[in-house]
Amino acid sequence: MQQAAQKHIYDERLTIRGTVDQDDLKLREIINIPLTTKGVLLSFQREPSYFQASKVIYKNNDHSVVEDDQNRMIACFSNGSRPCYVNQEIKPLRYACDLRVVSAQRGKAVLNLVAKRMRETMQNPDFAQNIIFDDNHAARTAIQTSKFGLPQYYAEGAVQTLTLTGFQSEKKIQAFFGQQYQATDINKIRSCVAEPKHIEQMNQFVKEMAQFYNFIPAYDFNELLQSHPYFLGLKLNDFHLYFDEHNVLVGMFGLWDQHSFKQSKIVDYGKIIGFARPFYNVYSKVTEKMTLPKRGQSFHYHALHSLLCHPAQLALHHRMLKDALRLSKQKGIDNVCFTLSKRDPRYQLNQFYKGEILSGTHGYVSFNSDPRPSIDEAYIPYFEVGRI
Repeated sequence: MQQAAQKHIYDERLTIRGTVDQDDLKLREIINIPLTTKGVLLSFQREPSYFQASKVIYKNNDHSVVEDDQNRMIACFSNGSRPCYVNQEIKPLRYACDLRVVSAQRGKAVLNLVAKRMRETMQNPDFAQNIIFDDNHAARTAIQTSKFGLPQYYAEGAVQTLTLTGFQSEKKIQAFFGQQYQATDINKIRSCVAEPKHIEQMNQFVKEMAQFYNFIPAYDFNELLQSHPYFLGLKLNDFHLYFDEHNVLVGMFGLWDQHSFKQSKIVDYGKIIGFARPFYNVYSKVTEKMTLPKRGQSFHYHALHSLLCHPAQLALHHRMLKDALRLSKQKGIDNVCFTLSKRDPRYQLNQFYKGEILSGTHGYVSFNSDPRPSIDEAYIPYFEVGRI
């Protein structure tokens, strides 16, 4: 149902516009504003360039900023698009993110302007995906309740991001697989590092996986050889491929180190966490948990790019995660990160994994009709953790 029209009074001292190249520094200052989560003050940074970091999220950028009457930037948001498989067809899909408002200006006037801008620019498609994590209370209040003239919110389902640090008993995992997953079947699968000769197979494999998953970006891995900004921080040999005994590609993932353009920096700890951190880190190393960096340092992890296999191939998914964590540690990074819909059969295996969990909700925003009926629920939502 179309959202009912609402009257809004706009503060004439505020203006909203699309971004220009000269906005990069001020955008980073706003994006870097710290947020508190679980007693930790975190700054989600995009250094050295906000626009460069955004190119891994969007193929078509759509950034907006709000300024006051002294030309001070006080808010920003992004609502660009990228080509994705939706119901097995390649379509532009918007993803709304990076809504930030400086603390002194938070309130109705700014969000009214944001809503006005979204209504004017959110075309083709006229809805956007978003993911709101459970501890982001401000975003949940503003977006999920559709206040301040913002578009109507339509929930799709729960998601979980896991920063994987280790595994529980392999015996328990194999027991969960049961008799249908024989070790000999997995042993027949060989893996290798991707080479230029594999690119067309990789492109075709993504297309085949769109038979099972919605929202997979429509990748052309030839762009890796062209150093396309959409693959910033990735090289072809960061990808690992899995072939069955018939030389058919059945699984893949890439190890994506985004630290050169995207950082999660520790600004401060609460008193208790700050005092306990050295002791906690000793405990974490023994128990394969995530260690806490010093103040001023960033978390370091590999985002798993295109973590794909048939959704029923749980044993293969598990093997790929074991390989990913092992290869990541060989590169000096002790964690790998991925996001799964709770409707994804592979999500069941998270119960056997160690690491830090971030839960949230995937949904859509639209000023027009509910987009959910046009998106076939037979497909499993897929999320590229490095692009959200």
